[in-house]
Amino acid sequence: MDERYGSSSSEILGAASAARTTLREPEVDGNRACRFKCLEPIIPMLQGIIDAKLACELLDLYFVEPGGSLFRCSSPYVLAHIVRKESLLRSANPRRSTPALMVTMLWVSAQTAESSLFLLPGQKSRVCEELRRLMMALIKDRDPDFWHRTTEGLLLKGLEFTTKAAMTPSGFNDASMYEHERPSCVASEPPPAPSVDDVLTFILITIVVSGGDFKADCFRWWNKALSLSHKMRLNREDATQKNMSSTEHSLCTRGRTSSTCACRTCEAVRTGLSVPEIQEERRRAFWLMFCLDRHLALSFNSPLRILDDECQLYAPMPDEAWESLSLPKSPITTNHDPEAANGTQQEQHHLGRSFGAPTRVVGIGFFEYFLPLMTILGDIIQLHRRKSHPRFGHDRNIEGDPAYLIVEKVMSECAQSIVDLAIRYDNHSSNSSHAQISVDDAMNHRHNNDTADASRHQSSTTAHRHHAQAQLVTAYSTFIINVLHVLLHGKWDAVSMLDNEDGWIPSVGFMKCASHAIAASDAVSRILACDPELSFMPYLFGIYLLHGSFILLLFADRMPQIGLNESVERACEIIIRAHEVCVVTLSTEFQVRLSI
Repeated sequence: MDERYGSSSSEILGAASAARTTLREPEVDGNRACRFKCLEPIIPMLQGIIDAKLACELLDLYFVEPGGSLFRCSSPYVLAHIVRKESLLRSANPRRSTPALMVTMLWVSAQTAESSLFLLPGQKSRVCEELRRLMMALIKDRDPDFWHRTTEGLLLKGLEFTTKAAMTPSGFNDASMYEHERPSCVASEPPPAPSVDDVLTFILITIVVSGGDFKADCFRWWNKALSLSHKMRLNREDATQKNMSSTEHSLCTRGRTSSTCACRTCEAVRTGLSVPEIQEERRRAFWLMFCLDRHLALSFNSPLRILDDECQLYAPMPDEAWESLSLPKSPITTNHDPEAANGTQQEQHHLGRSFGAPTRVVGIGFFEYFLPLMTILGDIIQLHRRKSHPRFGHDRNIEGDPAYLIVEKVMSECAQSIVDLAIRYDNHSSNSSHAQISVDDAMNHRHNNDTADASRHQSSTTAHRHHAQAQLVTAYSTFIINVLHVLLHGKWDAVSMLDNEDGWIPSVGFMKCASHAIAASDAVSRILACDPELSFMPYLFGIYLLHGSFILLLFADRMPQIGLNESVERACEIIIRAHEVCVVTLSTEFQVRLSI
């Protein structure tokens, strides 16, 4: 046992020994204890870190939906599921994923897992660190940044250069500074074809790192994700085989091997999926990056990296349709033109889906409600940066600017779509409760009571879960849309707002900002009523709560001069409550390190 965690209590020593045995000792047959076939390739790599049972538990946790379980909390870092749960966890022909992605998924889940094996002090951090090291080693084999092209066009892996100039008295005047070491490893075969697995790996690392103590480190991984996404052309719908370049045709093996070709047919061979499912994974990966790009731009006050005019693809499928997707048994068709064979299925998938970035909330799935809000946020960020431009931003009438009026109109339509969504689910919940009575009566005549009770319970549970999810989605979306109004008309710096050097407070923009800040606080009150711990979207919620609070800080600062206002006072109290919940909910481990 580690001396740092030594104790005079025999019970603690016993618990430590048990946990150490479970986490450290390799199993006799790890695959036999593994419930998920998709984990079997990495079980040998996990020996000495975690056992197969805990690995399965962490993978289960990765797919827990926010608010979908009373007994397990979802991971705050899993914003949306890019890989279908059924495809990955099925026992027959599961999705073949890269070891780097599988270990990354376990590492993400381990950050917030509440397993009994993590009760020993320091055990979770030790497991997370060892998973991180394994993850980095596996990423290195697939990271394009570790491959370098020579002047002759050869690809080398692990290229390292060292100089002897620093070790000689002559320094830079010494010719030895030009003596480089030979490459540590020359590629005997071309690098692996980039895949959605690689992009998702970088996205997950970006999210976890940006939510930690060293937030700026996330840009290293974010840049990798952006670069790989651009290389894979995730921002566009797939071109047909007929439109492939001559180089791409020469590399394509038409599914006979799974080496370096990145076409959908060869990728289907590598993953064991159908072409339509692979294409939908690509869309979902890109739109997740789109959302994260806007969120990081607001959080770090940085420019957008993905522009709206680059989004030449369909919006993602609704989450329920995605998880219950009906696909062919064989991932590869025998037709000479796989794209033509899948054409009918693709048309069905695209039916009713918008092309490009959407601006209206249409459902309770992540992409259905959060993606439209991020589309609008991107417009606001661009207007804000234009306003701050040293040459383009001065002497402009913001209130009469056509661009601002367009954004206001889009936000008004988005707000109405949120109201329509709430009404639709309220009516559906009411209608389903009445319809269930007649359905039960009919079923009682055809089946026994046990069958009727089981069906009634399942239908009632699903309807209740959807209605509860709709309440959360509409409350959070209403809050964010009001914060977007505050961002459009207000100031993003609290100190500048309090100083009021430019006389902004008497302006029309200030009045709009104030009214929407109060409306946002009302939405926070609704959020606290249905989500008291703010656990629905903790990773995303903080920055919007912060910007929605700035204007109320101004009210509190000037309240002694202007007198009390009941609505403002109530809004301040609600926001304070929300901040208190955030302090309790979010990690405070950094305080321990600062106090040492």
